[in-house]
Amino acid sequence: MILIAESGSTKTTWVIAEANAEKQRFQSQGFNPYTQSRAQIVKTLNEEVRPFVKDIQISAVYFYGAGCSSDKNRELMYNSLKECFGIPEIEIEHDLMGAARALWFNSEGIAGILGTGSNSCVYDGQDIADHIPALGYIMGDEGSGAYMGKKLLRDFMYFKMPEHIHEKISDRFGFDDSDILDHVYKKENPNRWLAGFTHFIAENIEDDYCNELVESAIKDFFDAHITQYPGYRELPFGVVGSIGEVFKKQLEKVCKEYGIPLQKVIKSPIDELVKYHLKETENEDATRE
Repeated sequence: MILIAESGSTKTTWVIAEANAEKQRFQSQGFNPYTQSRAQIVKTLNEEVRPFVKDIQISAVYFYGAGCSSDKNRELMYNSLKECFGIPEIEIEHDLMGAARALWFNSEGIAGILGTGSNSCVYDGQDIADHIPALGYIMGDEGSGAYMGKKLLRDFMYFKMPEHIHEKISDRFGFDDSDILDHVYKKENPNRWLAGFTHFIAENIEDDYCNELVESAIKDFFDAHITQYPGYRELPFGVVGSIGEVFKKQLEKVCKEYGIPLQKVIKSPIDELVKYHLKETENEDATRE
């Protein structure tokens, strides 16, 4: 059995698979080695993952995670997973590689992530060939759920939004400025909290203010990331992540304005990653024979 995980900052989807078939699927909290310690990660693994796999013989783990771009962070995740599962066959990849493999398998293209956070890369069919740095929810994450939530709350606090939207937010959430600042600067996982406001934005997307907020955030993503890649209009472009799916209409409009060929939008890459790894396992078995 192999275990495949696709992890964002908010949630992780796990799939146990074998012999060209998915056997079991479950979810846990998200993981991000930039914002979580090894102790926190191991605690979540033991509480939310081990109960599903304790009686199953896992031969390999393939983990795709937010924040797993540096050697230091990959080592942290590797050691955490090894402590939990006790096996050496563990592959840690950035969620960007997961997005690229899910979208393009072994073909070239541009992969974008629009979820709680955002990221992008040029994929040559095997490796990430070009990559604009992702700066996280404080300095970057353009187009992401956290970015949209931040824009919404900033406009709320500055009274730079229509009065009826301001009243809706006040009535719905009942917080004041100090509550918002506490969540952003003092409490855990502020990026997740900010991204949660995309539910409100989606519910009110027919309002010009919310629609323009989303389009503006996506344009910021394109300006900071996609348009920086040479030949970006010639390569197929695809997006993974819940924000890309929920605001697909706005994404398509912005792509058209920028002359970018949007070919795929996938809410979660896990289904395609399962297919990818089962195919790779099948190829390896055939080679050994």
